[in-house]
Amino acid sequence: MQLFYQPELINGITHLSPDESRHAIKVLRLKSGDQIQLIDGKGTFYKASITNDSFKKCEFQVEETHKETPNSSYRHIALSPTKNLDRTEWFVEKAVEIGIDKISFILCKNSERKVLKTERLVKKAVSAMKQSIKATLPVIDEMVPFKKFVTETQTTSKFIAYVDFDNPVQLKNTLSNENLVLIGPEGDFDNAEVSMALENGFKKVSLGQSRLRTETAGIVTANILNLFD
Repeated sequence: MQLFYQPELINGITHLSPDESRHAIKVLRLKSGDQIQLIDGKGTFYKASITNDSFKKCEFQVEETHKETPNSSYRHIALSPTKNLDRTEWFVEKAVEIGIDKISFILCKNSERKVLKTERLVKKAVSAMKQSIKATLPVIDEMVPFKKFVTETQTTSKFIAYVDFDNPVQLKNTLSNENLVLIGPEGDFDNAEVSMALENGFKKVSLGQSRLRTETAGIVTANILNLFD
């Protein structure tokens, strides 16, 4: 199924963006009268017919809508971005495909990447949303300092995934209907950050007996949160 993304559908916009128009008309060779499927990133699928097959501004008329079935639990991962941006992009792409509600980025003491522009990450998320036939675009936050994040975030169940092979508490056994998991940088969280998280209501959890790369830990976490449904 080929999905087109128009986030302003809810506001009455009935034409594709220039990039989406070009893809529909120039690449897929769609014409006036052809049917297309659209998503708004807010949980709704749309069935429409093309009314103007301009490759600069493809217009359409909505014929049917239906809502996506929402996740039964809330899934939020906060991750320290990797030095290699490709690995962070890969995490975002796969987390969206698996199923995630929100991705935040945290600047930790051991973080190797100090600056992160989220515009490209949002584009990766949109592509993954379309690829996996979803209608809801996860929230992707700008990076904030670790202290600000852990002291200001309000979530029912908050966890910090920390490399501690003596910790018997597995994330998969502690989930509720609203979950937030912190994933640290390659050098992991330092002791002060772990203490700060615990003081602010986070619980230390394990992702298993393997030492995981940051982006791998993020994907493992996304999968555990997804299976909770």
